[in-house]
Amino acid sequence: MLLYEEDLPWIRSHRATIGLGAGFFAAGIFLSGVLINPLNPDQHIRIVAADLFFLLGTFLFLLASTSRGGVLRLRLHPNTRAILLVLGCFLLWGGLSGVIATYLYGQPFRKLLETIANYSYGAVLCTLTTAAAANARTYRLFLNAYAAGVVLVSSFSVLAVFAAAPDWVYHGGGRIKSTSQSVNQLAAFVAPALPLFLILSLRASASRSAMLFYLAAAGFAAVALAGTGSRTALVLTLISFCLVLLAALMFWYSRPGFAAFILLSCAAAVLGFGFLVIAFLEAGSSALPEYLQTLARPLDRFLNPSTLEAGLGPRYEQMILVWRGWVDHPFFGVGPGNFKTYTESTFEVHNTYLGTLIETGVPGLLLLLLFQAAVLLMALKHALGTGPGEARILAFALFSAFLVVSLYGLGSFGLRQRPFWILAGLALGALNRHWMGAGGLNRRDVPCPV
Repeated sequence: MLLYEEDLPWIRSHRATIGLGAGFFAAGIFLSGVLINPLNPDQHIRIVAADLFFLLGTFLFLLASTSRGGVLRLRLHPNTRAILLVLGCFLLWGGLSGVIATYLYGQPFRKLLETIANYSYGAVLCTLTTAAAANARTYRLFLNAYAAGVVLVSSFSVLAVFAAAPDWVYHGGGRIKSTSQSVNQLAAFVAPALPLFLILSLRASASRSAMLFYLAAAGFAAVALAGTGSRTALVLTLISFCLVLLAALMFWYSRPGFAAFILLSCAAAVLGFGFLVIAFLEAGSSALPEYLQTLARPLDRFLNPSTLEAGLGPRYEQMILVWRGWVDHPFFGVGPGNFKTYTESTFEVHNTYLGTLIETGVPGLLLLLLFQAAVLLMALKHALGTGPGEARILAFALFSAFLVVSLYGLGSFGLRQRPFWILAGLALGALNRHWMGAGGLNRRDVPCPV
């Protein structure tokens, strides 16, 4: 965030308001791994603690922007504005497809309002995270809040692996879930933390305490993901380790000792996973220790497939329904949030992209993919560029985290969950700072001291 010298009295007068708003936002990020407070597992609570903090933070940011300076005194780079414009077009198209579905197909208007409000709320989170992340201190606060949230949420699942967690932590069949609301799967929040914090630890400037904190977050995340017994979590874990391994090779010069530690750890993880597979093939999951039976559950689906229908479960039925619905409504779709009403299915689409296709049509899916591709490609370009090593490591860490949460959408509908929008905002915030700095500073421009 860059301000003119004459603007500094304004920013000083609103420093406390903006700082408090950033603190509330950090608290929201901290609690975003759960739909409700994990200490209060009442499934009937609909207002979540994380959303209350986000709303308070948004209110304070807007309160600080009521002066002549405009919203948060932003100096967004044209590239950032263009990416956010694509996101805005996606929201507008979703609203248009919903209105058409309401009047032409008789779909309920309430579903349209709920879904568009949900997407708009996510876009607000993304935009304000981008804006607030322009300040380095606030950006570190957000990253630390995310790491602390991963430790909080994962700790319940780590306990559950050893059958020591409260009953509400468990899902059907002994599987672990992150909250008492199973629609918010653990992998959406925890899986991106693996590459993000391990790669951030490669920075030469990372302090010993920061490294230990990030390593603890990654370690808790790895155990929690394994304990879900989910195929999606297993695949994302493997992809995350591949990204971390690639980062260690790319940025070996920054911290050779830690890069070597990563290589040895990945080799040990692959070896341990190989022994688990061999034990599973020889003895079956029932002969394994109790805490390893959950880890072997996804192996049963991968190594002992029956039919495609049985292997995919409800997802196979959803794919058929999506194809039939898309053929009938290829351009505008059936309207956001209307899949269950239109198909009379008991499930929503367990795939972000198929769900977007049937609900908003081809244009809606293309706009969403364009937004994601713009963030990913720009972050990767920055990471592979010739800039400072620290900034390139940060860019690759954020590229990896946003790639993982985007791939999560192949196994579940992640667009209605906060991690997607938060990680998009963190990535865009880092890119915006890079673009603003690369463009050069006017002599009358000074960094915002907030």
